[in-house]
Amino acid sequence: MRFILIALFALGSSAVAQATPLTPADKSALISGTNNSCLENQVKDATNKAITVGQLQTYCDCYAKAFAEIMSVEDLDKNKDGLTAEIKTKAGELSQKCAASSLKR
Repeated sequence: MRFILIALFALGSSAVAQATPLTPADKSALISGTNNSCLENQVKDATNKAITVGQLQTYCDCYAKAFAEIMSVEDLDKNKDGLTAEIKTKAGELSQKCAASSLKR
C-alpha cells in the first residue's frame, strides 16, 4: 500500500531536553492532522479503489495514533520541513502494521 504522509507539523516546540513527550494537546492535534491528511490521501489513491472508506478510516486512525506515540517535541522540530530518514522508516513500519491489522492484507 502506497502511503503519502503529509502530517501537519505546525506545532510549536521549544529548545528542551531530548525526547520530551508531546503534551496531550499537541498529541491530539498531531493525531487529528495526521488522520485527516491520511484519509484525504488514501481516498484519492487509485490503488485503494477496492478498499472501503470505513477500512481506510480504520487504517488512518491506527496509523495516526501510532505515529503520535513515536513522536517527541524534538521530532516535531526536526521534521517540520519534511520527514527525516529515521521517521520515514518508522512511519513505513507503522503503515505496514496498520495495513495488516485494518485492511486484512
